[in-house]
Amino acid sequence: MSWLATYLGDVDLSPGGSPMSDSPFEKAALPPPADWSEFLSASNSKVERELSQLTLSDSEQRELYEAARLVQTAFRKYKERPLREQQEVAAAVIQGCYRKYKQLTWIALKYALYKKMTQAAILIQSKFRGYHEQKKFRQSRRAAVLIQQYYRSYREFRRPRPLTRSPASALVQHKLSLLTKRQDQAARKIMRFLRRCRMPRPLRCY
Repeated sequence: MSWLATYLGDVDLSPGGSPMSDSPFEKAALPPPADWSEFLSASNSKVERELSQLTLSDSEQRELYEAARLVQTAFRKYKERPLREQQEVAAAVIQGCYRKYKQLTWIALKYALYKKMTQAAILIQSKFRGYHEQKKFRQSRRAAVLIQQYYRSYREFRRPRPLTRSPASALVQHKLSLLTKRQDQAARKIMRFLRRCRMPRPLRCY
């Protein structure tokens, strides 16, 4: 490298302070090729030394790896954030629809149960009314039969006989005739009531 320093010193000490100001005959002689190869090899070894100083130690490599891993994790989280938000929104929508479906299903079951109970109540009421009407009809029919029997026996009793009657017997006969009229009217009312009971009535829902 001494030749390069000598060459540069000769150039600086030349008149005019610039190699361009010298004449072609006054220029310094160029070094031989061996000196140039020595210069290039020295430069290469210096670059290699500088590059070797850039090599990281194990702890520095671990720190660099951890930093890269943290950066990758943060980037993945940032990249997956919209997808996670979409999944959360979709899950909320699905849960809301499922709750609505359960609510509507429960309402439908309650309505079906209420409808069946209403139909059963109507059927029970109609059966009870029919039984009650039949019971009243049987009681009224028995009463009418008894009245008719009493009425027939009374008619047989009040049939005129060829015997002479006293005033007392005439009074008794008159009272019996009044009683017969009342019984006859009562029998007619009962028969009308029985006829009405036989007629079908429209069912009413309570």
